[in-house]
Amino acid sequence: MGEISVRIICTAATLMMLSGCASQSTVLALKTPYKIPTPVAAAIPTEIEIQSDVDTAVFPVVAAPSVWTATGKFSVKMLDADGQKKGGSAYFVWQQNADNYRITLTGPLGQGRTILLGTENGVILENAQVGHLESDSPESLFEQAFGWTAPVSYLKSWLEGKSATTNADHIYSENGNLQSVLEGAWQADFKNYRHVNTDLLPQKLVITGPNLSMTVLVSEWNKSL
Repeated sequence: MGEISVRIICTAATLMMLSGCASQSTVLALKTPYKIPTPVAAAIPTEIEIQSDVDTAVFPVVAAPSVWTATGKFSVKMLDADGQKKGGSAYFVWQQNADNYRITLTGPLGQGRTILLGTENGVILENAQVGHLESDSPESLFEQAFGWTAPVSYLKSWLEGKSATTNADHIYSENGNLQSVLEGAWQADFKNYRHVNTDLLPQKLVITGPNLSMTVLVSEWNKSL
């Protein structure tokens, strides 16, 4: 083999070695771990903004149910169907629990002992002389049992010192107490008030209606806080 051939072979071998090294260097470069950039933390606020309406929000207050017992006496003067004057009196114990009530009457006007029960299902009257009566209206039961009627449906609110309907005509005293109210055919005049716990409740009412006048005196109040 001549000298020129040997040089060509050596040169080719050298080029092949250099090419192989270059390829290996490229592969190793790709295997170098990729450096992930560190995220920059967001700035933390030094003050937290609080909405002012959170502390000043006004939530509706649910009124507590009426729970009380009133004890007293009432007297009635009336004209019967013949135009004759009649009258009488009776003692009462009125127990109110939300919209339910129990009224116990004793005395001549109640013809012995009379119990009037009112619930959302209706009204029941029990009396030794007339027996057991039921109706949707306490006024109709009074008329069936005694021959006269009273504004029982209004009395619950009147005993609490307020009107019973939204379209009532009111007269208030200078200190803000209900002095007189006209509802339907009935008028109630509030003569005296007394303090019961933190409330100011009527002690004397004078009620007038068709052919009838009634005076209600409350001698004792027992009202839940």
